[in-house]
Amino acid sequence: MNKPRLLDLFCGAGGATKGYQRAGFYVVGVDIKPQPHYCGDEVYQADALTYPLDGFDAYHASPPCQAYSRLRFLPWLKGKDYPALINDTRDILLSTGKPWVIENVADAPLGREFGSIMLCGWSLAELPIYRHRLFESNIAMLAPGHRPHPSVIYPGGKLNRRYSQNGGIGVFGFTKGVPRSYGTFVSVVGHDGTANFPRAKEAMGIDWMNKAELTQAIPPAYTEYIGGYLMRAVQEAYEEATKAYEEALAKAYEETIAKIKKTQVETSSRRVLDEAEVKEGDKR
Repeated sequence: MNKPRLLDLFCGAGGATKGYQRAGFYVVGVDIKPQPHYCGDEVYQADALTYPLDGFDAYHASPPCQAYSRLRFLPWLKGKDYPALINDTRDILLSTGKPWVIENVADAPLGREFGSIMLCGWSLAELPIYRHRLFESNIAMLAPGHRPHPSVIYPGGKLNRRYSQNGGIGVFGFTKGVPRSYGTFVSVVGHDGTANFPRAKEAMGIDWMNKAELTQAIPPAYTEYIGGYLMRAVQEAYEEATKAYEEALAKAYEETIAKIKKTQVETSSRRVLDEAEVKEGDKR
């Protein structure tokens, strides 16, 4: 059996894609912007909401999160209009009749019509990052227990002034006045410098993206976990389809044999009648 095909909509540079590849999928990415660093098997620049959906076994979508992010309430972001595409995305995925997942930030309107789980980097894989994300799906999934955070990221006047409880830098970027030999946890955001870019990539488990791409990504560990559920659903669907095909084939075979036998009986009966009529005629 060839690898099941998964379509990754709004793929970016492929944080989600990498996890699904590790789970065993052949992944095709679609994004409206060019993605020169995309890590998947194929990538196409197109509108994710109008891209053809045929020919895939499962689907993942990460529509833009800005409309749902808490950061939209920051003074310099208030009043900005961001596309809210979750409902439209769900509608097109429902039309496939196949397993799908939608990923977004913790405040996104997911899990109201279908089940959803939240993943945390620390709780899932002991990554040095929290990065809570929701995953809604039309298949059943279970989240690992959400363990207490061992380090607290305290707010600062600016994003690049946040710091962690254990005296370490809590953001992606250099923080003045905080020792560079910082603690374990980082928070990857898009408003900081690049001094800690290597540490941020390490925390996310991503080594092929630039800074802008990294801030929009999720750790591949998330979708490697989710991919296990999708792969199981795809395999079950394949087994059910195979069983249905075999049953239909067996039924067709039985019906064909029954027709042949019926034809043989009718032919034999006509032959007997014909022979009887001939004998009767000879007697006359």
